[in-house]
Amino acid sequence: MDLKKNHARSRKIAATLVGLWLAAAPAGAARGDWVNWTSFNDVRQVRLIDDTVYFATSGGILAVADPDQAGRRILNTDGLGTPDITDIIVDNAGRKWVTGHGRLIKFDWENSVQYLFRDNDNNLLPLYRVQDEADRLWIGTGIGLVLFSKTLFDGGVEDSYSLFGSLNPSPSVLDILVDGDTIWLATSVGLAVADKSNPAQLKAPAAWTTFDLGGYPELGSESVNSVVTYDNEIYVATPRGVFLLSRAADTAFVPVAIGTNVTFVNIRVDSDSLFYYFDDDGGGGMGIIDGTTAQPLVTTGLPSYPKIGFGDGAVRWVGVATGGIWNDAGGSFARYEHTGLPSNDISDIAVNADGVVTAGFTLTGVAQYDGDAWKLRDVTFREATTNVIVDSSGNFWAGTRGEGLWLITEDTVINYDEQNSTLRGNDQKPPAGLQYVFIKGLAASATNLFASCFIAVNGYPIAVGDFRDLDDISRWDSLGAADGITDVNTVALDYQNGRLAIGTEMLGVFKYYLGPSIRDRSDDSVVHYREGFPNFLISDDIRVVKFAPDGALWVGTNLGLSRYDLAVEFFFDVALPAGIGPEITGIAFDGRGSVWVGSKTGLARLDLISGEQTKFTSLNSGLLSDHVQCLTFDQFSGRLFIGTDAGISYIPSAFGRPTSRVEEVIAFPNPFVVTSAADRLNFNYLGVASLRIFTAAGELVLEAQLTSEGWDGRNQSGEEVASGVYLFVLNDPEGGVGKGKILLVRE
Repeated sequence: MDLKKNHARSRKIAATLVGLWLAAAPAGAARGDWVNWTSFNDVRQVRLIDDTVYFATSGGILAVADPDQAGRRILNTDGLGTPDITDIIVDNAGRKWVTGHGRLIKFDWENSVQYLFRDNDNNLLPLYRVQDEADRLWIGTGIGLVLFSKTLFDGGVEDSYSLFGSLNPSPSVLDILVDGDTIWLATSVGLAVADKSNPAQLKAPAAWTTFDLGGYPELGSESVNSVVTYDNEIYVATPRGVFLLSRAADTAFVPVAIGTNVTFVNIRVDSDSLFYYFDDDGGGGMGIIDGTTAQPLVTTGLPSYPKIGFGDGAVRWVGVATGGIWNDAGGSFARYEHTGLPSNDISDIAVNADGVVTAGFTLTGVAQYDGDAWKLRDVTFREATTNVIVDSSGNFWAGTRGEGLWLITEDTVINYDEQNSTLRGNDQKPPAGLQYVFIKGLAASATNLFASCFIAVNGYPIAVGDFRDLDDISRWDSLGAADGITDVNTVALDYQNGRLAIGTEMLGVFKYYLGPSIRDRSDDSVVHYREGFPNFLISDDIRVVKFAPDGALWVGTNLGLSRYDLAVEFFFDVALPAGIGPEITGIAFDGRGSVWVGSKTGLARLDLISGEQTKFTSLNSGLLSDHVQCLTFDQFSGRLFIGTDAGISYIPSAFGRPTSRVEEVIAFPNPFVVTSAADRLNFNYLGVASLRIFTAAGELVLEAQLTSEGWDGRNQSGEEVASGVYLFVLNDPEGGVGKGKILLVRE
């Protein structure tokens, strides 16, 4: 083999080797009762294993045996530990090995073993590809190549390599080809090849022959996406095309003509053919390579270019750039519908009393969960959905970046913008700024809707709508400069009992006191809170504002969390568990006297009664991702929803949103399903009250003082009551009465 080594761009390489830390962790550790919803639309790899097609995706693994049926969804809580999956293989012993962010997984469901890969700074490493070889695995990582022993201490790193000839050190290894005693690496800085018969020698840069853009400009890119062998030839794909490695007297890369102005290419061998997948200025496509000739295949019906695919001779599957998973089982390409969430980048979540979950997505609009599947609603947006809330009627409202506000009912969607409301465009979007309505905060009272228009052109960023007739523009009003809200860079809103909290981008928080009438401003007032003396807000750069059940204002900023103390009338910094923050992305209150705090580094629970703090991350819990983007506490079911950049996680809760008004008390979980003596029905009441429970016919079942232990489903004599409908009545010392129905189901 006459391969000419490229010396044109040789450089001095540092001798320091970037090390790897690896630790085994039980896959199901601290999984608990976490429930996760993710999207399997972003496909990274496709493999056929035992007549089942496995899709490695950004949401986990989807295993499909029948193109007409829903596949099996394998999540982080099923043994993967992470939803961010890049590859899956079966080794020579029949064991499945999976790579993902920071993890190599020997996959066997609850018996899976996760090997954590970290760099010297203790950061988890991305793993891109795994290749089997007897009792070893070759693994491509974000900082080089790893040789992993399956037998060393039941699995361990045997060696690592980061210096490959004249290539820049510690590149990302994106693909690996093992061909006899030869190993080929497709990296972020070029192509490398070496004799691997003595792995120890691979530590020396001189052991590698390399090909990069400097020596081979025909490659068109420094990065090499994939490398395969086909018909005893080596083919590589870069973002600029597919190339056959010519082994003539002068080594060269001969291009395969697949398109013009190519920006993405992937190649793979299956069904005894070499397939290519690409994007170009003509819309992209796929085909088969024969020598240096491309034979395009029909892609009619695909919404965008295919990134990767697989065919077993009967059905061809493809993962497309913007439209999920498709197959041609019906003769032409059709979407495979059983892929979970529309996408994984969650912007906000809301839940109504009927249990309908509505989520906003930064790239795919708004979708609702009907108990079986997620369905997109017909909401248009320019760049992103920003906020989702539910009003007192159970309808949903979604704010967008550029397309204003949407009302979403069971049957319809209605858009409100600068033409039919007091919502106003963005002053930084000339010349179309007047029509660019950018909603960054939403809140609602029983009678009014409040929407924050980021950098409103008229200086009145807070639009106020009257729920009684939103179609009458005269029912809309706005708050702004003349009302004391002197900054239009408003980014967050919350409402409680006549008070509106308004967070700004760089000027702290305004707390606006609304009078009995929105239109009568004579009795309104506003207080402006800033960092430093006299308010002591931790930072003026606000991310989220939230009123606690006791009326205290909590503020999340770029530098941490602040709580306004009503007794002393200034803010205190709130300490968080180590590693959480400093940027705060969400605040929610449950019925246990706890506040939940989301950040870009995980989730924290602060027990305000005991002072105990708990930290949740993707390493110690079922949380999908450490990058928390929003929090929503569902007062009707007691679930805490966590929106992340990898999907939605939720945790069942024993308590609803706390209240000091007995008239507002709810009982849950409802239905109250009793499966053991430990199950309890709870009430979200903060005060002292007597509890009476009746049958539907009005017969007294139980009379007792309300305690935090709730009701165990037994009558006054301690006997288990039968399944059925029951009534509860709470009486407080002042004569207040709260009541409701309970459906008890005994299993």
